[in-house]
Amino acid sequence: MENKYALQSINLSDAVKLDSLIEHRRVFNLANCELNIFETCRQCSDVSLSHNGLVITSMLRGKKVLYLKSQPGFDFLPGETVILPEGVSLKVDFPEADDKHPVQCATLALDWKMVHSTIDFLNENYANPEGQFEWKLNFSKYHFFNNRELANSINSLISISMDDSMVKDALADLTVKSLLVRVIQTQNLAATEDVLNSNGSLTSVMQYIREHLTEKIGIDVLCRKACMSKSSFFRLFKITFGLSPVEYIIRERLQMAKNLLEDRTVNITSACYQSGFNNLNYFARLFKRAEGVTPKEFQRS
Repeated sequence: MENKYALQSINLSDAVKLDSLIEHRRVFNLANCELNIFETCRQCSDVSLSHNGLVITSMLRGKKVLYLKSQPGFDFLPGETVILPEGVSLKVDFPEADDKHPVQCATLALDWKMVHSTIDFLNENYANPEGQFEWKLNFSKYHFFNNRELANSINSLISISMDDSMVKDALADLTVKSLLVRVIQTQNLAATEDVLNSNGSLTSVMQYIREHLTEKIGIDVLCRKACMSKSSFFRLFKITFGLSPVEYIIRERLQMAKNLLEDRTVNITSACYQSGFNNLNYFARLFKRAEGVTPKEFQRS
């Protein structure tokens, strides 16, 4: 299972202050951003929601089932994020919500003018010089797991929104830029299959990594596969995914190890070497750093 980074916890509203048991709303307004904390304490279904601006919503606790247009519903859980363009409405079910199991989510509505100006700035100043990467939001990949960087950016913007600082609008504007970068990079990671099915320079690289994940993978080989110099290759890869090639390979190997460890008959040493690591201590250290638990603790859970 893919790792998911949950957001920082936010205290629930005092029960006596709830104006509704369904999507009780706390609002924190900024110049170019609005933070909404929604809480539901009663099982219900077919609740309609809509927002202005670019919507970035992340679950904090509990479970929702979201329905977009005529598409099948999907579970929305802590550690996950959804983005929506302006004007898109959705239906929501709360199948498990009650007083003891409240549902809570954080929804950020970003001003579109600022979103567009930020993306234009990124394309003017941080696009790949060979023209094979464009900064853009992908609304076909609207539901994805948080990674550490995305979770940190959302947490920062939530903290700033709820603060009383006189300069919080300035801090929020800077953080929104960081958040948009992380959203796009997270979408690109979630859309690896699209890279594999495209004709860009990274297609052969991603195919090679996937086919040789358990072997030693040299950066020089990847550069040749991309037909790029090392500096250009590293720049394109880092811009696209927010990770270096080495960090991406480690990420994929750890994912393979986690898949292996879900079978309790597979021991830790075997999972280490089968997933492409050649040092058990190094593997355990990377695993603990990424997951917060040791491989043995992960397998027990």
